[in-house]
Amino acid sequence: MILDREEKRTAYPDLKESWVILAITVLAAIALNVLILILYFIVSKVGPPGLSQTIVGHSLTMLLSYVALFAVVIWIAVRKKVRVEGRFAPDCSLPSPVSMLLIVLATLAIYFLVDPLVDLIPMPAFIERLFLQLLGDQNVWMIITVVIAAPICEELLVRGIMLDGLLKIYPPGKAIFWSAIFFGLFHLNPWQFIPALALGLFMGWIYYRSRSLMVTIVIHFIANGTGAVLGYFIPTGADEMITTRELIGNNFLYVVCLAAALLLATLSLIILNKRQTL
Repeated sequence: MILDREEKRTAYPDLKESWVILAITVLAAIALNVLILILYFIVSKVGPPGLSQTIVGHSLTMLLSYVALFAVVIWIAVRKKVRVEGRFAPDCSLPSPVSMLLIVLATLAIYFLVDPLVDLIPMPAFIERLFLQLLGDQNVWMIITVVIAAPICEELLVRGIMLDGLLKIYPPGKAIFWSAIFFGLFHLNPWQFIPALALGLFMGWIYYRSRSLMVTIVIHFIANGTGAVLGYFIPTGADEMITTRELIGNNFLYVVCLAAALLLATLSLIILNKRQTL
């Protein structure tokens, strides 16, 4: 049941405002990339050869620009949330060790289970080259961006601000569903949308049960860290993506792994659901 008008005014954001946050983030990302391209062009014209690629194309530049982008959007959203709700104080506690173990196991299982769905979507060659470049870039700054900065920034915005407000206005199922949709859309491509949607539903449910932002950051860290580890198995100079099925190298073993992941995810979710507190 949707809360009455008086209660609505004490929570931010609602669904419409969440779409605005998404739009602001996407537009800011586009503007930032345009500025980076302009900087790249200027430096390449006036600077010594190779300087533009060294500075603008460096992974540290990507890390700083990524953090700056989310810092601005989060700052805007937090100011609005504080004005409407009076405070912004995310819970950074962790569940019990048993719950945390079950959450980790469920995260890994869900991550593996969405793999066949992603493989069903054809990937254009230029997108494939882009993913290969990102996965092959395993320097420290890229790892920090993907494994540390992304979980913290995205969870602060999607779960800490957006889902927190939606849960105060709408029924839990609706709030969790839309927060997962927004989380998927933030990635701006269908190959990341599917796993982001699946994990977003899981993280939204865990946040609803625990109200802990830290636990969703940990889930996000595990998911992105798993992807970064798998990136090490892609041969240097590979010209096409390698699926998990190909990494395993045996179709029967791959199916067995999928079945095991489904069983593990199911059991973990059932036990977590039965626990009175996480």
